Amino acid sequence: MISPSELTATEIVAAVDAGDLTREAVAAACIERIEAQEKTLEAWAYFDRDAVLAAAQAADRASTKGLLQGVPFGAKDIIDTADMPTAHGSPIYRDNRPRWNAPCIAACRNAGAILFGKTVTAEFAHVQPGPTRNPFDPGHTPGGSSSGSAAAVGARMVPAAFGTQTTGSIIRPAAFCGTVGYKPSYGEFNLTGVRDNSPSLDTLGLIARSVADLALFRAAVMVQPFESLNSVALDTLRVGICRTPWWDQAEPYTQALIGDVADRLSRAGAAVEDFVMPEGADGLVGAMRAVSGYEFARVMLHERMHHADQLSEKLLKGRVNDGIACSYDDYRSALLVLETYRSRFASAMENYDLLLTPSASGEAPEGIDSTGNPIFNLPWTATYVPAVTLPAGSGPKGLPLGVQLTGHRNQDHRFLSAAQAVERLLGEMN
Repeated sequence: MISPSELTATEIVAAVDAGDLTREAVAAACIERIEAQEKTLEAWAYFDRDAVLAAAQAADRASTKGLLQGVPFGAKDIIDTADMPTAHGSPIYRDNRPRWNAPCIAACRNAGAILFGKTVTAEFAHVQPGPTRNPFDPGHTPGGSSSGSAAAVGARMVPAAFGTQTTGSIIRPAAFCGTVGYKPSYGEFNLTGVRDNSPSLDTLGLIARSVADLALFRAAVMVQPFESLNSVALDTLRVGICRTPWWDQAEPYTQALIGDVADRLSRAGAAVEDFVMPEGADGLVGAMRAVSGYEFARVMLHERMHHADQLSEKLLKGRVNDGIACSYDDYRSALLVLETYRSRFASAMENYDLLLTPSASGEAPEGIDSTGNPIFNLPWTATYVPAVTLPAGSGPKGLPLGVQLTGHRNQDHRFLSAAQAVERLLGEMN
């Protein structure tokens, strides 16, 4: 019999609803996975097994129905929780106890999900990695900054976990850890109670094990009635292959993977053609760096003024000082560059349902001092569109690879429905 820790969130809800599993049995199986692997992977910043079991047992006694009944989940340690510390990956906030739950936590708990704990984040969700290791090879990074969330889901510790993305902090680690990652359209999920990084770019999202799970959590987080994803035939999709101006930064095997998936989509009947990013794409990197740096440096003013000795050199002398040096005029100009490009991009997307592009340059890099190159995530954060990474086999070292799909801004249900059709196709090649 398959362990409940191997089930997707959707499968857990169905099993609990049918009476085939108790919430306690699901929790116990996931706890067993955590206790077997946590010493090696260090995915959790906070985990209390007794509190988790007590919550599951109480939920079984109450027998309350809910959209996420019995589903274990994790939350990146920049998301406020009233009964758990929120340390932001920094010793400055080691003993920080928020007074209330962030809305995303409150909504999921209200829907019957069981919060297992707080997952490791890079320092203030930025550049200095935490101790987490890749579940497929502990000698490699899990990506970041949502490192613990990706590792926990990839290691089958929990079926879902919240992450955040300001450049590539959901999609890249999800791909490195063999999971499904979702960066919603900008503004889709409420960010109250989530630590600011760059408010003009920050997006709360999810790492899970199936696109169906994303839809389930999306409804819970947005406090909306659940609407099943539409059944989409591949031969109705118009797919653009977007190699981006940074294609030469993709490993040859990543380039080949994108070509292979495009061929499979074409053979399945999808209309597939090259998509060239509109004029101005080459300015996105500089504009994103200016906006994120300017805003992050100012978000960090308290820590910089009162706790500079507890900030990493990489964060303080790198991103914070760079952001302080960015002038207001340069910041406003960068915002205009991004706003102008979003309009051009929306026009260029009119004849496409999806874009196909790399999730990352290649496999997870060796070591944990760096979380990898976010260049293939940056354009989709900049344009505010939804993005999903789907597992798509493995690279030359046997580590997971993913492919990234992007869609139309504020049409996330339609996008996830199309992504699920591609997910089924990829399942046949994995």
